[in-house]
Amino acid sequence: MAGGIGGSFLLLALLMIFGGYIIAQYRRIYEREHEILTSDYAHKLGHDIDLLESYIKNIYSDNVHYQILKRPQITESQWMQATYYLNNNFRAKAGILDYFGGVFYYDEKWNSLRSEFSNYPYEGDSYRLNQLVKEVVRPLTGERMPCRAVMTYEEETYLVYVLGDHGKQLGYLINLSRYFAERENMQLVIADLAGNILVSQGAGILDGDSAACEIARKGQNSGFTCMISKENVSGQDLQILLVHQDKQLAFWNRIEFWLLFILIPFMAFAVLWNVYRFVRRIIYQPIDHFVHRLTEMKMEELPENFGDTGGESQLEEIRLINEKLDELIAEMRQLEQDKYKKEKEADAALLQYYQLQVSPHFFLNCLNIIASLLHEQDVETVNTMIYSVSRHFRYVFQDYNSQVLLEEELEEVSAYCNIYIIKNSVPLLLQQQVSEETKSYEVPILCIQTFVENSIKYAVSKDRVLSVTIRANRIKDEGRAYLRICIMDNGEGYRPEVLEQLNRPVKEFQYHSRHVGVDNIKYRIFLLYGEKAKLYFYNSPAGGAVTEMLLPQEENESADY
Repeated sequence: MAGGIGGSFLLLALLMIFGGYIIAQYRRIYEREHEILTSDYAHKLGHDIDLLESYIKNIYSDNVHYQILKRPQITESQWMQATYYLNNNFRAKAGILDYFGGVFYYDEKWNSLRSEFSNYPYEGDSYRLNQLVKEVVRPLTGERMPCRAVMTYEEETYLVYVLGDHGKQLGYLINLSRYFAERENMQLVIADLAGNILVSQGAGILDGDSAACEIARKGQNSGFTCMISKENVSGQDLQILLVHQDKQLAFWNRIEFWLLFILIPFMAFAVLWNVYRFVRRIIYQPIDHFVHRLTEMKMEELPENFGDTGGESQLEEIRLINEKLDELIAEMRQLEQDKYKKEKEADAALLQYYQLQVSPHFFLNCLNIIASLLHEQDVETVNTMIYSVSRHFRYVFQDYNSQVLLEEELEEVSAYCNIYIIKNSVPLLLQQQVSEETKSYEVPILCIQTFVENSIKYAVSKDRVLSVTIRANRIKDEGRAYLRICIMDNGEGYRPEVLEQLNRPVKEFQYHSRHVGVDNIKYRIFLLYGEKAKLYFYNSPAGGAVTEMLLPQEENESADY
């Protein structure tokens, strides 16, 4: 009982651990999606900054109007014309930005700033924004280029980039506070690598100190109801912290928790406990009672009421039970041995079938004959030989217990006879008297070819042309439909001792060095049809050997081996 209770609690613990693992995997999937979103934000910001920097550097090095503005001696008219065209270039670039930002040119000599901003909705004062940009850029003219700065205007943070020399400064600015669209239940924080927070937008999930701590923390961090991830902006001194709050992240708020962690384990525990009680009542208790009674009888410690219930009858009952158990065990052993014997016989038959398939001398002789015919340039005979050999080998290399159509078996016989005629340069008369309806019947593979091959081996004579006749028709015998197949030759027939051996039924596989093919096909027919099939071997009154097979066609079920 202790073992059953322990096993039940172990199963309960395993199911609860599995449920916790599944919930943790769900949460990990959400965390991974959150990390991917943070990485996408950082990648987009870094990509747009790189594009603007590349644009400014291209203007700085290749723009002809900027090169005019850098000349030491330039008239006001030339300056106006060059800034006009440069501003047109700025306008084209700013028009394709999908966020609020812009590009500018500042001339320290003229104390003038020309700028163009994107068409992104903006409610601020552009003039005052330009003045602030001018105030930020003017002190940077003496700094080493390029340089970056962060400025604040109307409680919004801008990233400023400046490149130039001799007081001719090019640059861009990006409104970081408006760069990312706000999302529900999500807070986005942009900070520099030193941990200084530049922008915090969206839901106020974390205050300033908490956000600074998360930025300073190494690795990712997530709470029960929120997920926090951060990512550095590639190539920039910036990092992004993304905080997403969702009550569904709390495992106790998820239906999976109650199903996988609570309901299913306890239901399984209850089912297993009831199964245990049922098995104990049906099996364990009778066995315990039986063992207990045997122990009492062995030690001759009978209970007081044993005689009242008939001690001799109980002893006889136990003896009968023991006998039946012994008989059952013996029957099981015998069945196991019979099954093993059948499997071993089937494997041996398969091995013998493979031995029949592989005939190296026959194959090599065929190749030598083809080579000889090619040397004689007998193309027509070569074609016939190649077709017959390929048809023969493709046919015989099949599953030994498969069945084929009678028409296919007859084609194989014709191919084999063609090989024999060409190989031995002797005539052979093959006659097939087969009704059209029987050609679609299924027969064991090589069931005709084996006996035709035997006729060729043993019935050939120099005094006569070998004639082999195959007949097939449908008959009825004792109310059962059969396919009757007869193979006859004009040889001297079977010797009496051979007939006696061939007509013995084959119900068990026995390996022989002679008549391997005949014994193999007889055993395979027995495996396929059992005792329903009939095989007869006899000599014709006119001379010659006759093999007759009756294969049932109504119930074509193979034995279980």
